[in-house]
Amino acid sequence: MTVKTASDTIVAALNAVEGMTGRATSDLGATVNPPALVLGPPALMWEGVCDGPTSARFLVYAVESVDERALVRLWVLVPLVAAALDALPDVSVIRADPGAYLAGGPELPCYEIQIEVSL
Repeated sequence: MTVKTASDTIVAALNAVEGMTGRATSDLGATVNPPALVLGPPALMWEGVCDGPTSARFLVYAVESVDERALVRLWVLVPLVAAALDALPDVSVIRADPGAYLAGGPELPCYEIQIEVSL
């Protein structure tokens, strides 16, 4: 699997998460309209002698609007995203860390979901 194929497969799975149709992207310059999922660029790893990377580690940003219920909505969304990603072959969810998403607008609450993909 190539990095591009992995990215496209992940975005398709993210768009299949309940309530996310058309709200997942790998375009870091896209306007984010929460709830949204953004796939960041991967860290690439080479294991042994090989022609290209053998695995990639992506961050998926699960982004919500700022209000008093943002964390509750994220706590519902993150397990749905993790389940959709874990269902993909060669994809493993590693962890989810709270954070803030910045993309040309206000700072938005998010979880950074770290996943590893075998290439």
